[in-house]
Amino acid sequence: MSSQVVEVSTRKIEPVKGTRVIHVVHLIEALGPGGAERLLFTNLKHFDPHRIRSTVITVYPNATHWLEPITALGVPVFSLNCASMRNIPTGIRKLRTWLLANQPSLIHSHLWAANIISRVAGRLTHIPVISSIHNPDHEAEAWADGAEVSVLKRRIVHALDRWTARAGNDRLIAVSDYVKKSANRHLGVSLDSIDLVYNPIDIDYLQETPAASRAQLLRSLGLPPDSLILLNVARVSPQKGLLYAVRALPTILQHYRSAHLVSVGATTDPAWLEQLQQEAKILNVTDHVHLLGSRRDVIDFLRACDVFIFPSLYEGLGIALIEAMAVGCACVATSAGPIPEVVRDGEDGILVPPADPEAIAEAVCRLLADKSLCARLGDAATKSAFSRFQPQKSADTLTRIYESVVVAKQRKSRK
Repeated sequence: MSSQVVEVSTRKIEPVKGTRVIHVVHLIEALGPGGAERLLFTNLKHFDPHRIRSTVITVYPNATHWLEPITALGVPVFSLNCASMRNIPTGIRKLRTWLLANQPSLIHSHLWAANIISRVAGRLTHIPVISSIHNPDHEAEAWADGAEVSVLKRRIVHALDRWTARAGNDRLIAVSDYVKKSANRHLGVSLDSIDLVYNPIDIDYLQETPAASRAQLLRSLGLPPDSLILLNVARVSPQKGLLYAVRALPTILQHYRSAHLVSVGATTDPAWLEQLQQEAKILNVTDHVHLLGSRRDVIDFLRACDVFIFPSLYEGLGIALIEAMAVGCACVATSAGPIPEVVRDGEDGILVPPADPEAIAEAVCRLLADKSLCARLGDAATKSAFSRFQPQKSADTLTRIYESVVVAKQRKSRK
């Protein structure tokens, strides 16, 4: 199967005859290995085909981690082929043309660029738009996370987000209560217009047969069999706080010399990757830090790790954390933003303050020293994740939101 995304065209996609389903265009920035992309795939798997027909359109063409899994579901995927944020006007024009040719029931967009494009194109074509908000992008902690983004650019991003959210959006969907309240404050959208839908876990994925054992993973990394794996699953970026886990390592290694920090996640920011590597070198822990990049065997690492570390400075929800909990990992996470909505400190995980290496080190050492505590927290985490983040419940909730928006649009057009 080709790993290339086909560019959108004016060709009309013919609906299946005899069906009266809602045709939803899912517009997303790209199909890389991130949480929003995984969420889209999980939802697509669980939509009732008698109620929902889906088409996926990406803003950018290059990241294709989820392309084949999505097309294997029978969902067509196209791209607006934007090269960067500067091509957003072109993306709006292309999407408008496609929408006029295909007349879908509504658009559901994910992530900033897709949200901007969908809201404007939807307004121009009178097609309703629902935007998912995955991060508290305009909170102070998001602006001060160490990323090299100018204040002017952030202000422009905020202004565009706020204006289009109010002028071109029929509903917003927030992935956590924290994000819901943040969107209300910074985008000027009323709480009544924002639906809370927690990101679900992909149960099928979490129950797959392991491709590799713990011993095999350790051998593949060149590590001795008695190594202790401290796992982080997230893209390597300032937001995810991996720097503070690296800074916690010297203290951890004083007590557990066999500990190794393993990072699984996209390394698309070369400057930040180099900074992390330099930090590890300065702290003399280079041999204990392993930045593996994106991988498809994340589940094997989750099953093999001794402690899962989630040191984010801010989050929308934290699907990687929820998946780690579902697998039964003993988790150390920060108390940033919505994470206390996911982890109950001392009950199904341990919470520490953001940007606090010593607190991370203390929590990790506590877990490594107490296997019974690890087992208790891991068991409680599994029960919590499976009870609260079911994928079918999420898909059904989204379907009801879609149907309510389409019905409201039809009533409005008849007046």
